[in-house]
Amino acid sequence: MQENEILTSDPVNGNPTKTVNPSNIINQLKSIKSLPLFDNKWKAAASVFFILIALYFLSTLFSGDTINLPTYEVKRESFSVVIVESGEISAKNATSISTPRVRGNLKVVYLVPEGTYVKENDTVVRFDPTEALNNLRDAESKLEMALSEKAKVVANQKSTITRTESDLKSAELTYELSKLNLEQMKFEAAIKQQESKLQHQRNELSYLKAKQELESQKIIQKSEFSKVEIEVQQRRTDLDRAKRDVEMLTLTAPKEGLAVYETNWSTGRKIAIGDTPWPGMTLISLPDLSSMQSITFVNEVDVSRVKKDQKVIVKLDAFQDSSFQGKISSVASLGKSKDNNSSIKVFEILVDILSQSEILKPGMTTSNKIIINEIPSVLFIPQESVFEKEGRKIVYVKRGSSFDETFVQLGEKSDNYIVVTKGISEGDIIALRDPTISIEETSTDNPNNVDMPNGNN
Repeated sequence: MQENEILTSDPVNGNPTKTVNPSNIINQLKSIKSLPLFDNKWKAAASVFFILIALYFLSTLFSGDTINLPTYEVKRESFSVVIVESGEISAKNATSISTPRVRGNLKVVYLVPEGTYVKENDTVVRFDPTEALNNLRDAESKLEMALSEKAKVVANQKSTITRTESDLKSAELTYELSKLNLEQMKFEAAIKQQESKLQHQRNELSYLKAKQELESQKIIQKSEFSKVEIEVQQRRTDLDRAKRDVEMLTLTAPKEGLAVYETNWSTGRKIAIGDTPWPGMTLISLPDLSSMQSITFVNEVDVSRVKKDQKVIVKLDAFQDSSFQGKISSVASLGKSKDNNSSIKVFEILVDILSQSEILKPGMTTSNKIIINEIPSVLFIPQESVFEKEGRKIVYVKRGSSFDETFVQLGEKSDNYIVVTKGISEGDIIALRDPTISIEETSTDNPNNVDMPNGNN
């Protein structure tokens, strides 16, 4: 090591490094003035040269690692308090194709590929028909049994009615004959007249009984027939329903449009082959692409800050250079679980997109910047530039070649920036890293790298 050099610690990595000894530089400047070879003119020039070199090395020596600190210039601009949530593009108006309300469990065995432009009456969904076909065969069998029972009842009733009518006719003839016989007995002995009269009464009772039995039998048969007829009608209804169930297992498009899968909330993903949706669940929608919206969710902590008609900036994840103006059209009143394994509640937010574009397609993922509040002409800084010391918030403001610790009062904040109401001024340069802590200590305390701010709030 030369006599004009000293060992110092590197501000970045802490390794020892050589630098100029300022006291030796000053001594050399003094010795130069005493050299006889230099006149006043040359001595003055040499003195200025060596002084500049000395100042450079002195500034390097005493500036420490502040020369490598990332900084941010404080600006006074409009500040937006925002909530950013991911979402998905959907048509504001769409024709829904839902699971039919049929008996038994349904299982999807065919889906038209998502994004297919279907025409009216095109097949879009089919369900496994095994259970429905079994129900159809069972209904056919039960109808056949009911019809057979009806035919049997009708045959028995005809036989019974024929026999009862025959008995009635026989009783009627016997009754009429007894009447004639009773007339003839007027000239017979009293005992014979009495016998004839009694026989006539018995015949009359038999006739009335047979007549009453026929009437009763007709009433009974009518009731029996109604019962079997109702059974047959019920079986016919069951068969018709079974046939409709089979037909309803194939869903067709009611109009032409772009097929978009809907979310199956029981699985947390879009509907797929093999799913067993519940009756009435929407499977596919045919959206009206002339009016689009973004569907997003806000957690229960932030939902109280979200209101209808608030402005929203919607960006497509696939087209980051494009953004669309929107406004909130609906905030759900009831929350639901974020997913099946989470206790966090989220609330559905519908954002109407106020313009049209060919790149807006249902199902595209979005980033939704909900503007909660807009504050004109305020100072704001990156959140990573704020530190806490003794329970107070501070920033490090550059003063010359060093950074001074400055207490600040803070206001509203967004995802990356925070408003400063007191403590700094427009144009101040502040450190984005604590200058009192080396890079090695910072990396140990905060292993995650912090993105540098881009100046946008």
